[in-house]
Amino acid sequence: MKHIIIFGILLLPLGLQAQPYEHSAGVRAGYTSGISYKGFFLHSMNAIEAGVGYNRHGLNISALFLIHKELFGDDQFLAYFGGGLFGGQWDEEFSIGLTAVGGVEYTLRKTPLNFGLDWRPMMNVYRNFGYDFLDFGLTVRYRFKL
Repeated sequence: MKHIIIFGILLLPLGLQAQPYEHSAGVRAGYTSGISYKGFFLHSMNAIEAGVGYNRHGLNISALFLIHKELFGDDQFLAYFGGGLFGGQWDEEFSIGLTAVGGVEYTLRKTPLNFGLDWRPMMNVYRNFGYDFLDFGLTVRYRFKL
């Protein structure tokens, strides 16, 4: 039994993965422009992103779950995809919808900044049905630890 526990402890680090940074906050400019926060889960390449943005339909808030993968074997270049919910004004009426996201991100090593380019198609499912597939944006964030 003691050998099984020791073997399990030795294998534990093989499943862990370090995140590229802990937290970041900044601005997103594009079809939907606003402020953005991203926080990684401990020892994971998964993150949650929250944002407040404005586009031609109105002001909305969003919450996304993101899965990141390294590009080119370098943790500075990441591709990510995911999805989540948004709610707020859609053509002068409160609505709730689903959004998907896919993008790439570059993190500077010596400067606490990262840059992202993403695509966020969205579709309303409550109240005012509608969709918008042309939400491309550029995000600049400041990285920090709490």
